[in-house]
Amino acid sequence: MTRPAAPVCAGEFDFSSRREQATWAWDLTSGFDSYLHSYALATDDTTEAIAEFLAQAGVEGQSPWGARHRWRVRGEASAGTELYRERLTADYRLVGDDRVDRVRLLGSFWGRQYRQNTEYSRSSDNWEGRLEGRVAPLVGRKVKLELRGWGSLIDFRTPSTLEVDYHDTGAGVFVRSTAVGNTLWGLGARRGQRSYPDSTAIDRDTWSAEGDLDWQDATGQGVRLYHKSERRLIRDEAIRPSAWTHWSDMRGAVAAGPGRVFLELQTEFWQYDQETDVYFNSTRVEGTAGYSWGDILTAVWKLGLAGEHLNAGDSPETYTQLGLRAGVESYGTQVGGSLTFEYGRRVYAGGTVNLDPGAVDPTLFDTVALYTDFNYWKIWLMASWQISNACDLDLMANYEPESHTEKADDSTLGFASLRLRWRP
Repeated sequence: MTRPAAPVCAGEFDFSSRREQATWAWDLTSGFDSYLHSYALATDDTTEAIAEFLAQAGVEGQSPWGARHRWRVRGEASAGTELYRERLTADYRLVGDDRVDRVRLLGSFWGRQYRQNTEYSRSSDNWEGRLEGRVAPLVGRKVKLELRGWGSLIDFRTPSTLEVDYHDTGAGVFVRSTAVGNTLWGLGARRGQRSYPDSTAIDRDTWSAEGDLDWQDATGQGVRLYHKSERRLIRDEAIRPSAWTHWSDMRGAVAAGPGRVFLELQTEFWQYDQETDVYFNSTRVEGTAGYSWGDILTAVWKLGLAGEHLNAGDSPETYTQLGLRAGVESYGTQVGGSLTFEYGRRVYAGGTVNLDPGAVDPTLFDTVALYTDFNYWKIWLMASWQISNACDLDLMANYEPESHTEKADDSTLGFASLRLRWRP
């Protein structure tokens, strides 16, 4: 989960009183984050809880509004009770007379250093960065051709099995709509490569195609579609087989009475060239269907059924999940945000597992299930309280307990983040 970076104490200054000059702003942040993970380990229950207080300083600059050469840069550094962090982001755009980007450069950098003798001290210090360039050589009244190239990496000071260095490079060509209206669309193809300096056997090449469509009217009726298909080619297929993957995301709403009937659906397909006990073909479908009503400036209420199904063949990971979801969101008053509850049950289909007789006693699985059915809660909260014109309080929290048929499998995940923001 991404942490919010809301300033606590912020001041703004302008290097010139003239509007056409760049503006810069500084901010100071303090906050509190808490993580909870409770699960069964061997014969004892284990609970890991991490709480961190942090203080952060940042500076941000941007070009004047309406400039042909537009840029924004932000740098920040924080010190917490668990780790130190640094972040630098930059965005440059060359805008044509038609307000369409001709050139765009985006860069980001994150650094993390973990304090010794803390809950995080088992993790390795690391840094990661990404640089992307976009050029539009052809721009029409309704469509533009865009070429993209990017590179990224993550580097751990002490690489391990779970913390592996890798480098990404890629290029793509895209066609996107530029006309102003209710309909936006795009088509594109990408070519990528990922290399692992310490595990070259799993280096991979990828080829992918994608498309999206977004249409919505003033009443909230509309549809959003996205699909991506990708071919992954692994260097050593004896270690990890190559595969086809397909992702789709579909969201739609139609007016019905005082509100709207909505449907959200996500699908994910994996098709391996050769199946193994670890890498197996699977189909995952997740969706929510329900009814929403109200105004976003006051409150929008939602009620629906949420379901998920993973078909993994004979794998014991195959399951079906069904729950009831309810929520409310509002962004037009002093207290705004969203709150969502979901309660449901996941049922596993069972299945078989191929074991190495010399490694594991197969009779163990006659009495011990690899996965057990469970009831679950999912609670998401994002809220902002405008205490005054100069002071805000932001809160983000997530809580997901599981109550299994086999009590030893019970687990709980939780996260909370609190920020107080003051703008003089």
